[in-house]
Amino acid sequence: MFYAGDVASIDESVEIQAFTAERVRTLTDLSMRQLQYWDERDFIRPSLTARQGRGRKRLYSFRDLVSLRVAGQLRTLGISLQQIRGVDAHLRTLDYRNPLAELRFFVSGSRLYFEESGTVRAGRQPEQVLASYVVPLGEIAHALAGQIARLHTRQPGKVERRRGTLGGQPVIQGTRITVASIQRLAADGASEAEIIEMYPDLTSEDVNAALAVVESPRPSQRVS
Repeated sequence: MFYAGDVASIDESVEIQAFTAERVRTLTDLSMRQLQYWDERDFIRPSLTARQGRGRKRLYSFRDLVSLRVAGQLRTLGISLQQIRGVDAHLRTLDYRNPLAELRFFVSGSRLYFEESGTVRAGRQPEQVLASYVVPLGEIAHALAGQIARLHTRQPGKVERRRGTLGGQPVIQGTRITVASIQRLAADGASEAEIIEMYPDLTSEDVNAALAVVESPRPSQRVS
């Protein structure tokens, strides 16, 4: 079971990091459209730097990451965004800054419940319930910390294909950045520095590895 203190137990070097929207997408499996929609709807916004004007990057905190992962998991379990937002808004009136990263949540059927001040309450109306599913918030926080650590220790300059990831397209190892995306930017005249600025997770070795990839042409079909 997860308590607010579990997030505080995460290594401080992880908590103080800033995460771009591209990295958040990799870590949470949410789409860029979801991140943008939740930002625009003032649901889960990038708390370090909200996007202001063209070209301004979204920068998320580690607690934002945990909140996004929890919200995404609740949506997968069939909980409506309206319920999640309602609970989040209610808890913020009680001075919780990151409710989805601080409290325990339960799912029973299609209803969301949460524990606050020792009482289990329903997202729609207060009532007691025996939860049939518990969101493992502590595990989520620590799994994210582990993923972040692996991102920082990956070996640069490697290209891979992962089954079920972007249709099996070649990507930079440890990321969801396709070789094709890098090659298109280079073909359009983007410099190595500009490509890395667009994809902060990349290194010079990654860009060079992507540009060195030559896709074998598919064999032509015979026409009888």
